[in-house]
Amino acid sequence: MSFTPTRRSVLKAGAATAGVTALSSSALVAQSLRAPSAFAAPRGRLVFIFLRGGQDHLSTVVPYTEAAYFDARPTIAIPAESVLDLDGQFGLHPAMTRMHALFGAGRLAVIPGVGNLAGSRSHFSAQDLCEAGTTSTPSDAKGWLGRYLSLYPGSNTSIFRATAISGTSPLSLRGYKSLGVPSIRRFGLNVNVQGISKLLRDSHFGDLAAEKTGIQALDAAVRIAPLAGSNAADKTTRSLADLATLLASNVGIEVATAEITGWDTHHDMGTATTGLMRDLLGGLDKYLGVFQADLDARGLNDVTTVVMTEFGRRVAENGSGGTDHGYGSAMFVMGARAIGGVHGEWAGLNASTIGERGDVVPTLDFRDVLGDCARGVLGVASPSSLFPGHTYAPVGVVTP
Repeated sequence: MSFTPTRRSVLKAGAATAGVTALSSSALVAQSLRAPSAFAAPRGRLVFIFLRGGQDHLSTVVPYTEAAYFDARPTIAIPAESVLDLDGQFGLHPAMTRMHALFGAGRLAVIPGVGNLAGSRSHFSAQDLCEAGTTSTPSDAKGWLGRYLSLYPGSNTSIFRATAISGTSPLSLRGYKSLGVPSIRRFGLNVNVQGISKLLRDSHFGDLAAEKTGIQALDAAVRIAPLAGSNAADKTTRSLADLATLLASNVGIEVATAEITGWDTHHDMGTATTGLMRDLLGGLDKYLGVFQADLDARGLNDVTTVVMTEFGRRVAENGSGGTDHGYGSAMFVMGARAIGGVHGEWAGLNASTIGERGDVVPTLDFRDVLGDCARGVLGVASPSSLFPGHTYAPVGVVTP
């Protein structure tokens, strides 16, 4: 069936004027994959937060016992006496007091020396590969979470099953009909829902994918309409507060994604007490710490959060008081099923180890950390199915 000019104008006005947030393009593709047998019902819900820009590992998770660290960073190193100790070898930046408290309570897993073995130092390429869960462009063009959602459909048919707290769906969810919610206050219909609902539903009566998507978006708008969204001025604060509200509202979220930008610190990173890196990590500590406290206050004891970036920075500071694109980075897992502690092995920062480029050498594949989350939180017995070409090896950061 085809649209008539009259219907096209009605649909365009309904979506644009009413402000319905579109679903990702993957919603237009029918899912026909059969779920593998190696799957159990999800044991909880997973939040995937991406730090875009290449977060500096060595300012965040500091190897404060190594002389090579201080030698390489004469102006930006975090003094050993200032770090928040984790295990006698690593410490958190002194601005990260909330995260340190979670670590002390056994609710935060810290994973130093992790990376994508592709070794890409291009922001866009590295982000794409990390979100795809691969070391090269995947033949199925899916993200690692999109792969999970399509391979293991389970019984959750909610349009909110895969929710991105953004205006568009990220690559990690590609391959599944994910929903983008930029904010609760900005999502849906900026008019009386009841007054226009019948008109829009009558206009979306066909079997075309776009028509079905329109009804799904309308249903989502109606479901969100009663919720009180955050009015925080800071975008990330607002996003994570809204995510906590959605998780508490029983709309059917199984996986959710969010992002925090601004980590491309090529210059003027500052010191432990002032400057760009202090502000960034103080912000990260507040975002993640307050989000976890919000979940706790709401009694949401089934949510686990994993945090990663596309790559780390070089060991040595550059001539502008910053750091350039590097290799190994750090990851965090916090909340319900996280196994607290520092995990993995550390290669060290000796010149013979970091090589001519001076990179943190990863000793863990990022897919194994994500695989722990897939197995322990989402019930995937064979996480290798989510990462083409990779054989999953447990790390132990999530309760299996």
